[in-house]
Amino acid sequence: MRLKCSNSGLIYISQRVILSIKKPNSPEGAKVLGKPVLINVDNIIFLSYSNDGHVTFFMQNGFEISVNVFFSEAEQILNSAMQAKEDEIN
Repeated sequence: MRLKCSNSGLIYISQRVILSIKKPNSPEGAKVLGKPVLINVDNIIFLSYSNDGHVTFFMQNGFEISVNVFFSEAEQILNSAMQAKEDEIN
């Protein structure tokens, strides 16, 4: 499992596809300790590319979660989570 969403609007991002979790203008990024990152679809402002060209979830709290997946896969999971459907990208 690289990306997965539940029917309650939660998105699970496997640690192995996360390139970075950071807040711009902050000296440090967040640490991922081998567990999936869980985010609520309601906290995502938009999905786009970062300045480095990586597919990135931009969050309400200012964090950017860059992932190593195709944009279409991230968009599929985001849309499924917004529609409260279960989906998974392996």
